[in-house]
Amino acid sequence: MKYYQIFRSAEPKVIGIKDGTSQVELITKDILSDKSFIDFDNHFNSHNKDFWQSQDKIQFLNPPTFTGVLRKKAKVTDIMQYGEMFAFLNYIYSERYYNIIKAFKIGQHKAFGFVIENVRHPYYLLYFETVSLLEISHEKSLIYTGNSVLNNVQFHKVASYEAYVDLKKEFPLARFKSIAIPEHYYGKDIIETQASGQPFYSEKLVDFLLDCKITGLEVNYNNSVQLEFV
Repeated sequence: MKYYQIFRSAEPKVIGIKDGTSQVELITKDILSDKSFIDFDNHFNSHNKDFWQSQDKIQFLNPPTFTGVLRKKAKVTDIMQYGEMFAFLNYIYSERYYNIIKAFKIGQHKAFGFVIENVRHPYYLLYFETVSLLEISHEKSLIYTGNSVLNNVQFHKVASYEAYVDLKKEFPLARFKSIAIPEHYYGKDIIETQASGQPFYSEKLVDFLLDCKITGLEVNYNNSVQLEFV
């Protein structure tokens, strides 16, 4: 089974915005004092050091339905970027998109309602159970530093999570070329990893989404990080 990373298109002809920024502005002024929102905001926060060790808590978060407005000239697509973003929740997805992927093996996840002013159908923030850095087989993964354009790419092998942390201290921009994760994840149609910026979709799911003419979706066919199952 092949996997490809996906992301939201930044093409102006697709999203309507020329600078590639978010299509939807998140409005939170009416819920800032709501305790359920505060709990949600504190959890999906880049300063939450316990985030990866407390993924189970997400199932118990029930914030109010979020609201947003389309930015000027933005087009409505099935996958959209919004701003200001919550950490680890990069996109909002249309009801149609969500209904399609629910028919596949997407594993444990949580959907948070999102309504866009003057848009008929609801959207969702979606969080999928994520493979943390502690679960990765670092000795069987491959990391690189540098840039191919500058002809200074170097590859690095590390033996443990601790060695990876040390490498990142020395090379903050180090990235994974391949990620080795436990074999029991093989066969899922959506795989999220802490080590990669974008989710991995199975080729089967990608093909079905494209056949359904899902809008706003881009597939990284040529430069996806490689997933290995060990």
